Formats: sequence, structure tokens, C-alpha cells
Amino acid sequence: MPNTSNMSPDELDLWSDINNPNNDANMDDWADAHNPNNDAYLGDD
Repeated sequence: MPNTSNMSPDELDLWSDINNPNNDANMDDWADAHNPNNDAYLGDD
């Protein structure tokens, strides 16, 4: 499990969604959020 202490608020929100069995988020969403070529990227705009 990743260390959540250094995650941004957006990353924490996504991580909690991924780990919520009532949510459809998955590790593909996590990968999208960390891919600068993806529209869902959480990095600097």
C-alpha cells in the first residue's frame, strides 16, 4: 500500500474512491491520474 502521508488532497480523494467497494474507481483511474498525457492528470496544469 502506498504511503498516504505525502499524497495531495486530490490523490487522497481518488485513493479513498479506489478503496471504497461502493465506488467504481480502480487502479486504471489511479494510472490515468498520474499520466501527464491523460485528461484526468492530477499534476500541475
